[in-house]
Amino acid sequence: ERCGAKWIASSRLEQLARAKEAGVKVPLLMIRVPMISELDELVRICEYSLESSQDTLYSLDKAAEKAGVTHNVILMADLGDLREGLIEKKELIDLAKYVEDSLDSLHLAGIGTNLGCVGSVIPTEEKMLMLAEWSQDVGEAIGRPLEVVSGGATSSLMPLFDGVMPDKINMLRIGAVV
Repeated sequence: ERCGAKWIASSRLEQLARAKEAGVKVPLLMIRVPMISELDELVRICEYSLESSQDTLYSLDKAAEKAGVTHNVILMADLGDLREGLIEKKELIDLAKYVEDSLDSLHLAGIGTNLGCVGSVIPTEEKMLMLAEWSQDVGEAIGRPLEVVSGGATSSLMPLFDGVMPDKINMLRIGAVV
């Protein structure tokens, strides 16, 4: 945080809880899809989470409502890695409209993808342009631009370094040991 990190993220709620207890002030992000049994704790600890299931989003909305908070979600698009997320753009748009129109305690902050993990799909310029296009289409469908377009994790650094990362992508989830 002192070095300029805008967010702190982890796949482990206990690590995020320790960060919050230590006084970390930047938003905390859960970078794995949460289990239903974790949702009450998730909304107490984290400001953001990655999501891709309508059932989980419905339950997350109820947990956030019970806690009296608005929880920010980033919907995940699967662009070929087969790790997580919605495979069809129409499904992503429909889920975004569901969050926007029906879940009062959730805020649709953005969309994201994960590449270079399970299916070893490389985060190419083409994949990043596809994510940027999908984010534009989601924004048009809900009537406002998305704040977050998360272009993947550490494996997405090469398009950034190569200068082919679209401007629309404004977040990478960096931190893996490579």
